[in-house]
Amino acid sequence: MTLDDMPDLIRMGKKFYEESPEYKRFSFNEDKLHTLGHWAITEPDSICIVYDKNGIQGMMYGMVHEQYFSLDKSAGELFLFVSQDRRGALIGKRLVSAFEAWAHSMNAIDIRVVVSAGITPDRVVGFYKALGYTSNATMLRKEL
Repeated sequence: MTLDDMPDLIRMGKKFYEESPEYKRFSFNEDKLHTLGHWAITEPDSICIVYDKNGIQGMMYGMVHEQYFSLDKSAGELFLFVSQDRRGALIGKRLVSAFEAWAHSMNAIDIRVVVSAGITPDRVVGFYKALGYTSNATMLRKEL
C-alpha cells in the first residue's frame, strides 16, 4: 500500500461500511480512514495489504502486538474486505496468505481474526476455517 492508494482505499472502506449491517450504527469518517492508512505505511507493527489487479479489489488491515502478560506477539486483523463482485475469486485467500507471511516475519506466534461486520458471517467463518483457523472466543456486544 502507498499513499497513492488512499483514495481507492477510502472508497472501498466506504463500500465496506455501507454493506455492513453492524457498522451502519456508527458514523462514517473519511479522515479516520486516511489516518488508518497512514498508520499502515508509517507504523512498523501495522499493515494494510491490497489486492490491486486492474484496480484495488480487496484489502486487509492488521497489526502485531505483545500480549499484556507476555513479550510474545499475536497478530490481529482489523478488517478483510473484498469487493462484492470479486468474492470467490481467491482474492481473500491471497490477502490472508500475505498477512500470515507478514505476521510470521514479525515473530507473531498466532493470528486472531474476528467476524463482526455481519456480511455473510457463516460464509466468512467457513472461509477462515478452510484456511486452518479455529473458533476460540466469543464476542458479545451491548448497545448503550
